[in-house]
Amino acid sequence: MAVQARDFGGCTILTVPGDLDVALADEIGWAVNAAGSRHVVVDLGRAAAVDPTAAVVLVGLHERVRARGGGVCVVTTDQDVRAQLERAATVAAPPCFTEIGDALEASMTERQSGFARLA
Repeated sequence: MAVQARDFGGCTILTVPGDLDVALADEIGWAVNAAGSRHVVVDLGRAAAVDPTAAVVLVGLHERVRARGGGVCVVTTDQDVRAQLERAATVAAPPCFTEIGDALEASMTERQSGFARLA
């Protein structure tokens, strides 16, 4: 199964079908690049594990998107997934939320503050 991508008001939502491995992490990166989005929500709600290399890839994506003025939010209820992302972060792990609505709200708030800085 592949990562599903959809746009939600300028925010790219990527739903991972299960555990996050390197191939799916690469797919997430390609989807973000193809969409050109600066605001990304990665739904790991079905993941019980994240491959350590995949966690590094996801954290690196977060850092690259932040450098463009955006960010990556992660949706997960699994504490092990959160811990894996935090261990992979050299600077800052992407923020994690238990509900997709909360992640979208955080992403959209960041998006709106970015627009305000441009005005």
